Amino acid sequence: MTQMNAVLLAGGASSRFGSDKALIPFAGMRLIEYIYHNLNSNFDRVIVVGSKKDYSFLKEAEIREDIYQNCGPLAGIYTGLYFSDSSYNFVCGCDMPFLNKNYFDFIKRERTLNPEAEIIVPQFNGYLEPLAALYRRSLLPVIKKEILNNNLRLKSFYPESRKKVIKEEILKRKFNLKKLFFNLNYPEDQNEALKYLNKEAGSFEKDRNY
Repeated sequence: MTQMNAVLLAGGASSRFGSDKALIPFAGMRLIEYIYHNLNSNFDRVIVVGSKKDYSFLKEAEIREDIYQNCGPLAGIYTGLYFSDSSYNFVCGCDMPFLNKNYFDFIKRERTLNPEAEIIVPQFNGYLEPLAALYRRSLLPVIKKEILNNNLRLKSFYPESRKKVIKEEILKRKFNLKKLFFNLNYPEDQNEALKYLNKEAGSFEKDRNY
């Protein structure tokens, strides 16, 4: 199978959360650790984009700091693709802990079925999910142009790119989308995440004792 890397965007002010949500406790570790280990088990290489100082506890991780500072997640995508040696790269943020192997395998198959696509992005609640999507490294010049033009919207380069949108009606046949794309934006979201975790633990115990 074609090599595929993952890019984990760790940085961000987390203004809605009130603190760096990547560092909150989650499943016995920090949230970003949980997501990193999940990605590391499913992709050839994981590039964490963020502060080497702030995330130094990720001992085995490859951490790269933004090439263009203070330019938001668009610069994070650029940095991850820049340092990647893979043509295809899965990009996600540090606040979506329930993306899973089944979803990763699904989006890898979509890449095979859509070889011309530069972006493979899912749709949920009528919106695209750009931080649970696949990007080709060949997008680097397009993204760089938007950054240099100070057009820092996350999807600013989408109109100039060949996209495959995975429709919500397709995804919901295979996944619980509310859980899959659940993200921690506010402190109160931790309680909802804990409920999902407890359900997962309960399902695991049931399967083990079957």
